[in-house]
Amino acid sequence: MPGYSRRQLLGAGAAGVGTVLAGGYGWNRYATRYHLRFRPLEAVNETADPLTLEFAVEGNGIEAQRTVRLAPAGEEGPTHLPGRWLKSAAEWTVSAEYEGETLEIRASEITERLEGSGWGPDCARVALVVTATGGLETRVGPC
Repeated sequence: MPGYSRRQLLGAGAAGVGTVLAGGYGWNRYATRYHLRFRPLEAVNETADPLTLEFAVEGNGIEAQRTVRLAPAGEEGPTHLPGRWLKSAAEWTVSAEYEGETLEIRASEITERLEGSGWGPDCARVALVVTATGGLETRVGPC
C-alpha cells in the first residue's frame, strides 16, 4: 500500500488552507457589496432663496438626524454634511425632507448607480439637491 510523502501532505494542506482563505475573502466581499462610505455627503441649493433642509442617515444601528441651512444658489458651493458615514462603511440609507417633499435613497440604489461597484465596500459621492423648482433629487458619482 503506497503512503503519502511529507511533501504531498504539506501540499494538500496548503491547498486546503488557500481554498478556505480565498472562499472567506470572496464571501466577505459579497456580503459587503452594498456597504458604502460617503466621500462626501453634500447638500446643494439651486433655488434663489435660502432654505432649511432636514436630512437623516441610518445604518449600523445609528440614526443621525440633522438640519442644515443652505445659502441661495451662487453664493456658496455645496455644503458638506459630516458624520460617521465618511469613515465607516455600512448599508447607509439617506433621507431628506424639504417643504413636505421627502426623498429616500438606500445603499443598494446608490451602488446600482455607480459603475464597477458591487463587490465589497465602495466609496460614493452623494449630493442631496434642492432643484430650482423646489424638488428634491440625488446626484451620485464615484469618489
